[in-house]
Amino acid sequence: MKGVKNYSICILIMLLFSLKGQSQHDTNKIIAIKGTVSNQGEPLPFCNVYIEGTIKGTTTNEKGEYTLKVRHGDYTIIAQSLGFKKGKKKVHLDKDTVVNFSLEEDALGLDQVVVTATKTNLNRKEAPVLVTVTDSKILQGTQSSSLLDGLNFQPGLRTENNCQNCGFSQIRINGLDGAYSQILINNRPIFSSLNGVYGLDQIPANMIKQVEVTRGGGSAIFGANAIAGTINIITNDPVEDSFEINSKFNLIDLNTPESILTFNSSNVSEDVRKGITFFGMYRNRKEFDANNDGFSEITKLNNLNFGFKSFYEFNDYEKLFAEFITIYELRRGGDQFELPSHQALIAEEIKNNIVSGGVTYDYFTKDYKNKISLYGNVINTKANNYYGTNQDPDGYGITKDFTALAGIQHTAKFEHNDEKSITLTSGIETNYNIITEDRKNALISYFQQKVHTAGIFSQIDWKITKDLKVLTGVRGEYFKSNRYYKTLFIVNPRLNVLYNFNDSWNFRAGYSKGFRAPQFFSEDVHSEIITGEIRNVQLASDLKEETSNSFIASLEYSHQDEGNQFLINLEGFFTRINNPFVYENRGVGSNGLLVKEKINGSNATVNGVNLEIKYSPNYDLIFQLGGTLQNGYYQNTYQPEDGITTNKILRSPQAYANAFINYTPKKWDFNLSAVYTGPMYTTHLAGFISQNELVKTPNMVDVGLNAGYTFEINEEQELKITTGFKNLFNSYQQDFDRGIDRDPTYIYGPLLPRTFLLGLKYSSK
Repeated sequence: MKGVKNYSICILIMLLFSLKGQSQHDTNKIIAIKGTVSNQGEPLPFCNVYIEGTIKGTTTNEKGEYTLKVRHGDYTIIAQSLGFKKGKKKVHLDKDTVVNFSLEEDALGLDQVVVTATKTNLNRKEAPVLVTVTDSKILQGTQSSSLLDGLNFQPGLRTENNCQNCGFSQIRINGLDGAYSQILINNRPIFSSLNGVYGLDQIPANMIKQVEVTRGGGSAIFGANAIAGTINIITNDPVEDSFEINSKFNLIDLNTPESILTFNSSNVSEDVRKGITFFGMYRNRKEFDANNDGFSEITKLNNLNFGFKSFYEFNDYEKLFAEFITIYELRRGGDQFELPSHQALIAEEIKNNIVSGGVTYDYFTKDYKNKISLYGNVINTKANNYYGTNQDPDGYGITKDFTALAGIQHTAKFEHNDEKSITLTSGIETNYNIITEDRKNALISYFQQKVHTAGIFSQIDWKITKDLKVLTGVRGEYFKSNRYYKTLFIVNPRLNVLYNFNDSWNFRAGYSKGFRAPQFFSEDVHSEIITGEIRNVQLASDLKEETSNSFIASLEYSHQDEGNQFLINLEGFFTRINNPFVYENRGVGSNGLLVKEKINGSNATVNGVNLEIKYSPNYDLIFQLGGTLQNGYYQNTYQPEDGITTNKILRSPQAYANAFINYTPKKWDFNLSAVYTGPMYTTHLAGFISQNELVKTPNMVDVGLNAGYTFEINEEQELKITTGFKNLFNSYQQDFDRGIDRDPTYIYGPLLPRTFLLGLKYSSK
């Protein structure tokens, strides 16, 4: 920790000098910039207007008007709004000046502002790290109820259901399972391992503004687990007065009902100095039995959540953000749902109570070239659960997970113009997590794990020339756990390069190192039920941390003119994982329960290519296509289950793809989507079948089709009706096991069979 302390002192000294250097300019003359932002003569309210190269900015009011105050000098003014191309004007200011903008529509979001690349707001075309975005248009167009439903529509991403009993789901990036991805909420790594088991299905789509994804290692800036990539969930901001009530009804396999009710409401003050947005969701789904054997393939689900996000500007230099969400969820799988869990033949029931909140305080120096962010987040989860078979009265237990995060980040912008710029981002972050499990079964001991991590990071985003940009950074991560025999300090560097051949072509390349610490994750902590047998997981006595080396390169072409937009991106990736965690059976333990041990396997490799194509001939029509070809394998063979020997990374298809078409003529809204999953290998465990098998799954294509029409109620309100189908051609698994001896983890393919949907949305304009 001595190195961490010394580096912290250096950051603080640098910060003090940068603040002192700004004070000498306090007497400079203040200039007022005023103007309007419009589109085709109509004002654009709540549009971002800011000074390029600084963090100084504001938002237009309901009439599209804005005011900025700066010191005299030469500036580049930027106007930017979701769904519109960026406006940019250079001005020399020595007196009060009027600067107006007329923005053109941006159907593909080529000029989107992203934060995941560098932990600072940046136009995605200027980011040295490739960031792809799933926005609210795709979530709405695919009729996604939760985050889980909408994440398939990016190259390299694939969601899956891993258990018929509990509905455990995960997202894979470039073929690696969910444990290798860092999930952020509003840039904070607050998503704990327990929340990662069911959390993708608990985050309602109506609270999401956009989902930013970086593929490849990101541990240098975001910490542990960011080996395959980073998923950053950006929630809706309060930008205007609005409300929306949305009711959805799904009929799974045309006979199993699911109802969803969501609401959104925002209020912003006239001076745009404070605002708050509320969101909520109620979801009720009946269990689904695909083969009529009395046991569920899709869990029964009851979910209720509520939250808000708000901001308050004290003045031009200080801003406070606050967010909060609470979730109650009941999910149950197995059989005989009318009976208590312990009277069923198989039951997995989880009652989750989650409370999460956070605050962020931003401070800017008077020239807006320095920004300090102080932040803190907590999330507390309590899960009352039952895992049992054959009417076991001792299957009840309680799992608790508490995570607290705090940090400080400093961003400094130095010389900044069209030719050269330097942005330095540094910070210190600490994370404390405690997970406990107490089970009624006396054979299963009380479990408690405490993990403390502390990271210190710094990176430089350096625009060397107009066409060449370099991003380099490093993070040191301290790890300590009461369940691991030594303390770790791991250094993770990164290097990324962006080169613009011209306005249309650019090339990116990068290297990053990542790691995962040796510890129990939530899926290790609770006993798992496999064909009626309870297993415990233990850590090997010589277990080492995983490390990774990732290389990624991409070539992108984008073009836009008055009539259309086009983007194509080809990305190659290579990741080598050293000492990866794998599980092997260790027979029966001293308590009479089966044991799986987490050990270090032989080195693993994933490599392949991602392709993304987008085309929009006009703002009413969007085509999107994404695809992945990949290969994932271990250097040596291992035994994931008795009788199965392989070197393959399981549940990782060599080919998968997605497509999305959105057409919105006048008041109509037509959406066509498709997700292709190629063959992959997965285990099929004995029980219903006589012995363990390694199975190659078939090709599967999930096609969705829906249409909506918007009725105008009056000048301020409207009603939209939507109907259609998910998985229209019923490309769904056909070989589920039957009965009490089934393998509930033998599940693959689309999340739902053919499903009819009907939706009503009542909202302000």
